Amino acid sequence: MRANLFRAAALLCAAALLGLLGGCIRKPAMGVFVDPAFGPLIAPDTKLLAGIRLDKIRETPLYKKLDGQLDLDRRLDLFSRRTGLDPRKDLWQVLVISNGQDMLVLARGKFTTGEMEPQLGNLGKERTTYKDYTLIGNPQTSVVFINAGVAVAGTQQALKYLIDHRAEYKNIPPALSAKLATLPHEDQMWLVDDGTLAGLRAQGPDTTGMRSMVSNLVASIRTTTVGVHLDEGAEMEGVVDCISEQGARRVHDALKGAIGLARLNTRDDQMEMLKLYDAVQVNQNGSRVAVNAQVAPDLVEPLLKMLPGLKNKPLN
Repeated sequence: MRANLFRAAALLCAAALLGLLGGCIRKPAMGVFVDPAFGPLIAPDTKLLAGIRLDKIRETPLYKKLDGQLDLDRRLDLFSRRTGLDPRKDLWQVLVISNGQDMLVLARGKFTTGEMEPQLGNLGKERTTYKDYTLIGNPQTSVVFINAGVAVAGTQQALKYLIDHRAEYKNIPPALSAKLATLPHEDQMWLVDDGTLAGLRAQGPDTTGMRSMVSNLVASIRTTTVGVHLDEGAEMEGVVDCISEQGARRVHDALKGAIGLARLNTRDDQMEMLKLYDAVQVNQNGSRVAVNAQVAPDLVEPLLKMLPGLKNKPLN
């Protein structure tokens, strides 16, 4: 009898322990990180934010595998010579902001105004003093150093507007902040849009009707949220909120159709791409379309070898 009681007690203890462990499983922290230095530079009418955490991407196994491949070193060296910034060490985070008309690129990193101004190459040949700031570049593309470690690039008109009104800015607009809160904290790339996509219009002649189709499609989109996490592979999650259930059906069918068309056009020497297309899931729920995609680690090398200039290069 005592043996049976002992076994029963042991089973109860094991069950309690498993329940305790199950309750302690950590859920991923939510809310992507936006450098606090960017908050006071974001206008209240901002509709789109897109961020890249370069410091965290450099820590991933995928980045380390690509280091020295895809001609990255040459391209990054070229960027460094033209801007004076080395993305491999000087930049931590880049943030693109837009109100649907003007766009600014904010950069946070390890640099100061005195260090960077002499390194801006051809861009630095033209300088315009505006209030207490120096705009480096031409009217179409200029850079201004707001303070140590923060640079902003854009048209001179947009930069002057930022300088004039920055005292009025406090932080990320609530609608975009709420969307950022739905994304995992560890995502290194992300985009949240609160209506700028609906204002896009395809350019050029509409001889095939494609421009009209694209315009109708984006007009169905109300907001968009996308997050990307890199590790040994890559994972993407996106949500498209549409103006109606019918609009969501159009977006869903267009995305599914694009995947199907890509499958049909896959060449015999690119059959690994079929696994990638299979990894993309598109689902509609009412007026919302969810898109999820995962690139497994074992798919990374075959996919990269399909890129030009890499077929004969071994990956590290």
